[in-house]
Amino acid sequence: MSKLLIVDDEVAILEALTDILSVEGYEVATAANGAEGLKRAGEARPDLILLDLMMPVMDGQEMLRRLKESPDLRTIPVVVMSAGRVSKSELQGSRFLAKPFELDDLLDTVSAELNRVH
Repeated sequence: MSKLLIVDDEVAILEALTDILSVEGYEVATAANGAEGLKRAGEARPDLILLDLMMPVMDGQEMLRRLKESPDLRTIPVVVMSAGRVSKSELQGSRFLAKPFELDDLLDTVSAELNRVH
């Protein structure tokens, strides 16, 4: 069973994604901001992180930067989720999923990223 970490400050999105991905057979952990996300990533060692960019405390951009700097966490693939425009430099090599997204797009993206690294 693949482990996913969802980092988003919108409770409704966290709950919906957790429900959907759990039903699909994934083990899901959540975090409400980048600081909490970094902590959870270190504890849970997820196979994939779904990361919102616009959050309080620590935004997704800063979390992504810190992930890439960490020898222990830099290999975890990240799918950046955002309703806004995102430049390639902001993605730092990560995959992008535009909000709002279709369920099939979410599932296809998660599956493709997990297959790519395994």
